Amino acid sequence: MKKTIWQPVAIGTVLGLLAGIGIAAGLSFIIPGAFSSVIGFFTTLFLLAAALGGPLAGVVASTICVVIAAFFGSPDLKEALSDSVIFWSNVVVTGTFVALVGFAYRLIFERVKMPARLLPWAGIVIAYYVLYLPANAGAQFYLNGDSGFLSAVIGSYNAYIPQVFFDIFITSLVFIALPARNRRPQWYESKQTTNQSGKIQDE
Repeated sequence: MKKTIWQPVAIGTVLGLLAGIGIAAGLSFIIPGAFSSVIGFFTTLFLLAAALGGPLAGVVASTICVVIAAFFGSPDLKEALSDSVIFWSNVVVTGTFVALVGFAYRLIFERVKMPARLLPWAGIVIAYYVLYLPANAGAQFYLNGDSGFLSAVIGSYNAYIPQVFFDIFITSLVFIALPARNRRPQWYESKQTTNQSGKIQDE
């Protein structure tokens, strides 16, 4: 199997399992307020999978996590995901938008070096939530024939604001900590440059 196939699958599988285990174990914390916010690591891991492993890794990670949550999540989560519309909207819509994150990271990787790359990366994370939340809610409301779409989206935006900052912060720390060669998307072959000491430089 080609390196550009098995590495993304491996990255997506590992990070998807970690995300699913985190949800099953309840590894999250709540920020109280008018819109109660639950911050967890699962979306953070999806974003890292897509950035480092590419679109395929992002899809694998998010799908594995949703399946684990459907079988081993909290009773409320299992009940929600027992609805086929909610389950498949989370699989398809989440997978689609996480895959787009993989393509977007490749674009900024090729054009912007560290640490300046962290700024457009933050924009990618924000854009993910801005586009994903109405798309996922819209799919669920349309297929179920429900009303109240606009209020649900506004409530989601307010609830997810802390998660957005959390994702940006944690993923940025990971990118800073990783060696240059490991920041490169693992789903395509690119030219690598070396400095005089023979070490791979960040592109």
